[in-house]
Amino acid sequence: MNRISLSLRNNMNQKFDFLPHKLTKDEIALAPSNWIKPLRSYRIKRLRAIWLEDERPSYYTLLTAVMAAIAKKDRHLIDIASQLTKGNMPEYIYQSLVGIALCDMGFKEEGLAMEREAVRLKPSHSNLLSLAADTDDLDEKEELAKKVLNENSKDSDALQHLAYAKYFKGKRQEAERLFDEILKNEPNNIGALEFKGNICLDRKGYDKALEWYLKVKLKPKPISLQFKICRCYYLIGKIRKAKKIAKKIQDKISLVYDLEMSIDKADELLTGILNS
Repeated sequence: MNRISLSLRNNMNQKFDFLPHKLTKDEIALAPSNWIKPLRSYRIKRLRAIWLEDERPSYYTLLTAVMAAIAKKDRHLIDIASQLTKGNMPEYIYQSLVGIALCDMGFKEEGLAMEREAVRLKPSHSNLLSLAADTDDLDEKEELAKKVLNENSKDSDALQHLAYAKYFKGKRQEAERLFDEILKNEPNNIGALEFKGNICLDRKGYDKALEWYLKVKLKPKPISLQFKICRCYYLIGKIRKAKKIAKKIQDKISLVYDLEMSIDKADELLTGILNS
């Protein structure tokens, strides 16, 4: 590479210096299950941002920043990317992407407001499903899922959100039927497998819950899922296996937002396992 080409490449990279060069497996494991596979392609997305958007940072720049922020738990990365990219892509894409990231990082109120604005601007299936995934309002979740299912009755994400809403509304048999329907068509569906495990855990069927959790094929395995597996091993008496996982994840548990219990409670449980 000649000096001129090298100089041009260095100048291109400077604008993107705020983006980490790579994400470690430990950082990726901190993310929710649905982000694990996308985060593994981080380096490719970063290169696309650098080479395709040098003059006008846009979608790939924001997407890469969002991915890094979720893995590293660093909102500042999103704030920098927002300054570089806002106005350079359709507003609904900006609102949706940043909103999803903020929800997954624990800034729920702000994130949901942005996702609802994205739906207002463009009520596409992807925007409807993103909002359905993040809202805690079960009626809203069900309504959004049904809007998508009215046009595509086999959409697995919509079926999953509908099942989730029904389960927590007390319609548990109907919810389980929907999860079974998803798994019939997609045996490796991560969300459905994990929720089937959650159902068994709620019923104190710890062996069966563990069986479902171990069917989730993700590398690296998310800390939130490792925590559930750890609990199951402990509750069925496999203390050595439980302690091995607890020792590995305890110092990371405070950085995880999708535990379905408070961080203090999770840390207390892990401490109890390690001291048993």
